[in-house]
This record gives sequence, C-alpha cells and structure tokens, in this order.
Amino acid sequence: MGRRTQNGQCHLCLTEGPLSFEHIPPKSAFNDRPVHVKEFDDLIVDNRVVDDGKPGRKQQRGAGKFSLCAKCNNKTGSWYGDAYKTWAIQGLRHCEHATTAPSLAFNFQIFPLRVIKQIACMLVSINSPGSLKSNFELRRFVLDKERRFLPDDLRIYAYHTRSRRIRMTGYAAQLDMNSLRIRGYGEISYYPWGYLFCFDGAEPPPAYLVDITNFSTYRYHDWKEISFRAPVLPIETMYPADYRSKDQVEAAVKSNLRNSDK
Repeated sequence: MGRRTQNGQCHLCLTEGPLSFEHIPPKSAFNDRPVHVKEFDDLIVDNRVVDDGKPGRKQQRGAGKFSLCAKCNNKTGSWYGDAYKTWAIQGLRHCEHATTAPSLAFNFQIFPLRVIKQIACMLVSINSPGSLKSNFELRRFVLDKERRFLPDDLRIYAYHTRSRRIRMTGYAAQLDMNSLRIRGYGEISYYPWGYLFCFDGAEPPPAYLVDITNFSTYRYHDWKEISFRAPVLPIETMYPADYRSKDQVEAAVKSNLRNSDK
C-alpha cells in the first residue's frame, strides 16, 4: 500500500501540513484503477524528449497527487464530486458515438458550475502553489462553492478522448512566433474527457474544441441541459494542445531523425 499522506503546502488553502491524495479526476469518474506515471524528466535522453515505450512508475490508487489537505479534499469532493461523476458518465456515453469532426450535438444534463469548479480544482492540483498568475482568484473560485466566473485570463476548452493515455501538464509557456507574445497552456486528459487550459489570451488550436468557460456563469444549484459538439481527439504525446494521431507522430519522429543525420 502507498502512503496515505505526505507533508507539504495545500494547493488550495496554502496551509502547511499533511496532504491527502487528490484523485485527478475524482475516483468515481473511472479513476479507481492503477496507472503508470512518467514524469517529464523520465522522458529526457541526451537533451531530447524520447518515449522509450516502457511503463512508468505504477501508482496503485489511480491518477492524481498529494496536493490538498484533508479538509479541502473532503470539502471539494462533497461539493463537486457527484456532479463531475455525472458529467463523466454522460461524456463516456456520447464519446462512443462522436467523431473527430462531429456533426451531431449531444445533450448533457448537468450542474455546470459544479463541473467547472471540479475541473478548476484539478488545474490547481497539478500546478505548484503560486505558479499561476491567476492562482489567488482560482483558489477563491474553488473554495467558495457559490462564487461564479473564472479569472479573466483563463479559458477552458473540452474535448472527448478514447485514449487510455493520461496527459496532465501544468502551466507551460509557449512563444507565439507571429505575435512574439508568451502564451500559457495546460492540459488534463483522462478518458472520456480532455481539457485544454488557455492563459493570458492564448488561442486554442483549431476551433473544434468546445469552450466551456461559460459554465462558470451559472449558479451552484442550476441544473441545466446543455447541447454542443465535442470532437474525439487522440492523445499520443506529453505536449499540451498536441492532437496528432499515432501515425502523424511517428512520421514526424522519422522526419526529425532523417534531418538530424544530414
């Protein structure tokens, strides 16, 4: 059995002390089986990112990390966990019928604010405390169940994935070569949903991703039927906003190897 706690700073209330294991996504949303975890440093060989295809460290309790104190973990779980489970179950059902470029819009019956607060809690958990510019506002948004509206510099986009690969990337700065501005991205992908986080005005890849930022405009007790088209996208690499197929990734690797040999 793994450790049940470890000491550190809670990513939500910032208190120092024992941290409990935060399942990302919640355990009830199909995250109750062992997973294999690879850290970024495990993929660096000779200053190149290389996936050797070997399984990473086995994490028995599922995907997640020690990021929240027991009080914050229990509080957010009781406020948002069941609503996220409902969202995940409906997402799984629709994911099996959707396509890369869906022509049909599916209906979801959900508590939108509770769903996006759980997603925001997951975002806070995968980033170190204080690493996000909007960290203070985001923590307040999660810790107050009635509070509405995400920070102005954050937009959240959703998509379906059938991939059993997990991608959890905290804030990553990228240089926009057109505007020469630094854009911030992050991502969480765990079957059947993926979320791309765009900071500081960063634009998402092609507009097929579904902007669910407006979920934060609803009230805590609002139960709504919402309709939209969510694409099914592959997850083959560790890079946020990379939705290339396995064949496309392999072709790119071969091309890079040929160019490096010249």
